[in-house]
Amino acid sequence: MKATIKLSLVLFSSVLASCASQPPLIDAELLAHEGVESSLALEKVDLPLKKIPRESLYDLLVGDVALSRNQFDTALAKYSHQARVTSDQEVIKLALRIAEHLEDQPTRMEMARLWLELVPNSAEARRAALDTFMASGHILDALDQGSWLYQNRDDLDAFIFVSTAPVASLQLFTAIIDHLATLSLSDEKKPIIQFIEAIFYQKSNQVIEAETKVREFLALRGKDQRGLLLLAQLLHQQQKKDEAIAVLEEALEDGPSARKLRLQYARFLAADSVDEAIVQFKLLQAEDPDDQEVSLLLGLLRLSQNKLDLAIPLFEQASNTPSLRANAQYHLGTIAERQKRIVDAINHYTQVRFGRNYIVAASRVSTLLATHRNISEARQYLQRLRYSQPKQAVSLFQVESSLLISLQQPAQALQILSSGLETFPNDPELLYARSMVAEQQDNFALAESDLRLLLAQDKNNATILNALGYTMALHTDRQQEAYDLIIRAYNLSPESPSIIDSLGWVLFKLGRTPEALTYLKQAYTMVPDPEIAAHLGEVYWALGNSERALALWSQTLDQYPNHRAIVQTMLRLGASASITP
Repeated sequence: MKATIKLSLVLFSSVLASCASQPPLIDAELLAHEGVESSLALEKVDLPLKKIPRESLYDLLVGDVALSRNQFDTALAKYSHQARVTSDQEVIKLALRIAEHLEDQPTRMEMARLWLELVPNSAEARRAALDTFMASGHILDALDQGSWLYQNRDDLDAFIFVSTAPVASLQLFTAIIDHLATLSLSDEKKPIIQFIEAIFYQKSNQVIEAETKVREFLALRGKDQRGLLLLAQLLHQQQKKDEAIAVLEEALEDGPSARKLRLQYARFLAADSVDEAIVQFKLLQAEDPDDQEVSLLLGLLRLSQNKLDLAIPLFEQASNTPSLRANAQYHLGTIAERQKRIVDAINHYTQVRFGRNYIVAASRVSTLLATHRNISEARQYLQRLRYSQPKQAVSLFQVESSLLISLQQPAQALQILSSGLETFPNDPELLYARSMVAEQQDNFALAESDLRLLLAQDKNNATILNALGYTMALHTDRQQEAYDLIIRAYNLSPESPSIIDSLGWVLFKLGRTPEALTYLKQAYTMVPDPEIAAHLGEVYWALGNSERALALWSQTLDQYPNHRAIVQTMLRLGASASITP
């Protein structure tokens, strides 16, 4: 016996919308697709009456109730099971949406494939599969979907969208290039493959090969704006700035209304001539006064000129666009802080709720609260953020730790990092941060323990090997063991100034002073850091060249007055009784 039920996705849409967090801020990529909306976007769908087997009705009702209670795991289990049992397209779509929300990639992948098998000629199913494969890192499968959409639905943006995927290895890059050659496109559409190849070559840092490919594409497609834009970027990447600008100038003569070309042209000009760049941004603004991306970029240029009165209204305009709001509010916060408008600065920073400046803004708010109100209020603010933004909790633990260190409260900083590690056991960022704080408090046992836990996760991490070796050289007499760790780091990363400095210092500790001098001089030439100067000066001193040591320390102290490492070194050696720590 069959029962009849009218399925609706309205419930899931409203429930999910109520718990969704702010989307991340994504910089406008000039080559990225436009108008390719996620096929999984939640919207009201009033489906027609559909007959559902009685034995499936109970699961669907349980899933519906689970959604109303935000019990997404239960809902997904019920709907995905019934998707397999009924092969009903609407049940599959709903299960896929829930899986996407829960970031359950295996179930999401299964539902996408099931939908695709059910209706292989559906553009909606193909776009859902494309999004799913991209999210799961199945780039070759994504290429198949993108090329199908281009060939059968003229959806070029969907195909180009695949080129935004990260290329994590040479093996994957080779597989992508080989797979592109197998795609079935008509002769008219096939040239786009060379354009996509060029993007992947660029992403793999094979810039010359990328330029060759895009020139081949342009030879077939003439003045294609995407191709010209990519060519200009590749030339600029090779430090051929004049050639890059010439490509864009010629393209703009042919198509003066090409927004993306002029936008890139203005950005290139900004590196050498802010005034010329402003002229171009004003042209873009005149053409489309509602283009708030231009307002934001123009505001940044005005900020670079220190013309705050001109920058503020531009950032305020940009703030009206949701995707630009966080960035604009951050810069309004920096301006308010510079102008000593502390309350305004805090208000602006607290409106940065996502994006690349989120953690920096949170750090600034906590610092301002601690400075102008009290440390307790600053810490409570960060604790509230950790609760409301759990995905940012690890970084926020580090922000609180840094705040406490700046306020000369290292014991509390160590405590908050330990609290973070209770919540996120063996998190590499928290382990590393705690090891550094522990080292500053001369707690080498804890620092070593944390660093060894990190090495257990990544035994060939040059940064961790160096950190462990260097702290061991500073706090113990295990110099040979420290050397063994640092030389491993050096072999992995021989161009790192900090590792070269560590190698020089541990060689000095081992009594191999002439060798130490060679490495420390190299490190200081690469980065004239005051701590390296302290080490290099001490080696000069040990070799009897006190004049050179004093000259180096004096020169460094002129730039970094009372630097702790240099002052302590000089006092320990009795180099200057006049130095005050």
